[in-house]
Amino acid sequence: MDLRKSCPVALNPSLIPTDVTFVIEHCGSEVKAHKFILAMGSPVFLNQFFGPLKETREILPVKETTKESFAAMVDFLYGKEIDWKAMSVDEMFDIANMAEKYHMEALVEAVKKAFEDYPLDETNVVVCASHAREYGQFEELANVLLIQCSKFLKTVLVKVKDIEEFAAKYCDTNLNETAFKLVGIMSTVPQVSCCTLETCRRGNCMYRKEDFQEGDTVKFSPVAKDSDVTDDQRKHGSEGIVKSLGENTVTVKLD
Repeated sequence: MDLRKSCPVALNPSLIPTDVTFVIEHCGSEVKAHKFILAMGSPVFLNQFFGPLKETREILPVKETTKESFAAMVDFLYGKEIDWKAMSVDEMFDIANMAEKYHMEALVEAVKKAFEDYPLDETNVVVCASHAREYGQFEELANVLLIQCSKFLKTVLVKVKDIEEFAAKYCDTNLNETAFKLVGIMSTVPQVSCCTLETCRRGNCMYRKEDFQEGDTVKFSPVAKDSDVTDDQRKHGSEGIVKSLGENTVTVKLD
């Protein structure tokens, strides 16, 4: 429960002294918190601090995690915004590990949503999928990321030449098995909806600069990953005209 969002009066826990300090074992860093707030969001913390055998120590060691991941979990319990896009796949799985350890289903769902929105491109898609396969113990979350990676590939591997170039890039690397698995999953994921504009030349969402020409009418996809595209533009499929093509950018003037 996020007390700050459910209470009509703004709450500021920082005005109240903390009563528990967690020490991250592998680095010695500290994370301070309030037992009451932690217990409101986690049955494990509830039993640990207010159960029949409640913990009375004010300094507690924490194993098998990093300060960043543990602090992100605590921030989530305090209702703070988590910057998922600034995290690596490994960091997100580490937070998922904390969420399962402390029985925080809401945080597991937040990690799942973050994987669904993860900013994929042709340079990181196979690496991200490889990391997902390394975390097989989180089967549901790993599968979410793998499917997202395959969905992305389905938007860029649309011609025989695309697939040939993809195979040549990974066939002799330690990522070849993951790349092959992604191609296999592609057959099970739905086709990404085309924009249906009359000027459409490809029939799929276009992610590469080479797909565009100046003067093209374009429409943002609901699954657009570019950080410059707003949620509202994705939701409503905003349209615009391609004004210029830079070395690594496409400039669009919105209608």
